[in-house]
Amino acid sequence: MKRLFYLLIILLLLVVGITFSLKNPQEVAINYYFGLSWSGPMSWLLLVVLAVGSFLGILLTFTWVLRSRRRLSQVKKEIRKMEQEVNNLRALPIKDDA
Repeated sequence: MKRLFYLLIILLLLVVGITFSLKNPQEVAINYYFGLSWSGPMSWLLLVVLAVGSFLGILLTFTWVLRSRRRLSQVKKEIRKMEQEVNNLRALPIKDDA
């Protein structure tokens, strides 16, 4: 069921992308620093911008996930250490002054 849902989403995006490309055949010119320039269809430009933005978003999310996992492992080590201390304290005999 999940695969069918993903397939439908991909097909929908594909249809929207193709129709957008057909409806917007205008050429755009991009001038950048150092005399670099590019001329091509608007749909290609938007596709490249979307891909670069998605890549940067995934990269930033990945670094956040790695940091969170590292912190989680540190906290788990601290918990194990504290549990061991509690178990050691429970094993000590109780002294009665009476």
